[in-house]
Amino acid sequence: MENLEHINNQRRRGVRVRGGGQGRGQGRRGRGRGGQGGGRGQGGGRERRRRTVISNEIRGTVVDHVLNHGLSMREAGQRVQPNLSRFTVAAIIRTFRMENRTEREPHRGGRTCTFTAEQETDIVKMVSENNTITLRQTQTRILADHATFRNIQTVSLSTLDRVVRRNAMRMKQVYRVLFDRNTDHIKELRQEFVLRIQEHDTANELYEYIFIDEVGFNLVKRRRRGRNVIGQRAIVVVPGQRDGNITLCAAMG
Repeated sequence: MENLEHINNQRRRGVRVRGGGQGRGQGRRGRGRGGQGGGRGQGGGRERRRRTVISNEIRGTVVDHVLNHGLSMREAGQRVQPNLSRFTVAAIIRTFRMENRTEREPHRGGRTCTFTAEQETDIVKMVSENNTITLRQTQTRILADHATFRNIQTVSLSTLDRVVRRNAMRMKQVYRVLFDRNTDHIKELRQEFVLRIQEHDTANELYEYIFIDEVGFNLVKRRRRGRNVIGQRAIVVVPGQRDGNITLCAAMG
């Protein structure tokens, strides 16, 4: 308190106090800069304006309004599309007068696609038929196929991953389904077997039945993840027993 009173008394006498005025000035400038920084942060900076895509129909209408009906650039832009500036209209008219066209030029530049649409369809079909196929196995099959993929000399795994992702295929948990267990053909065979046994039981002859049972063992570990279209399970067809098959048959009379 005594130091503050001493400083105030010296200021009243006209004595300059070192550090006092500069401290307040720096504080004001600091607050001002902080305020500006806060304003920039809240505003998010200058937003980049998106490029307006103009269809061929709008281009033809603009040319008709300006050249045939005598409208100005601004009037033609406001009549056809509200956010169409007169500079854009002028560019359309200039292109029409110099090149005699109203259509947009096709997109050019950039990398060309590695696979055609038909080849991508074949890759998707390849993965759909075998959900547990790996990218490296797919790569090997593509390079070995000189009919459909004759123009493909090399392809990376990342390119194949982009292809399957572009076609809405994702990696997911494999769902195992037993093959030929409840198909229509198997059900018909079961019904025929039951009818045949009933005929033998009601016949006058005595029949001897021999029961044969088949058991399968599988010793190979399978993949637990595979690819398929979004919304569908990645399935793998397995026998009644898991892993690589060793078959054992037994008969009993």
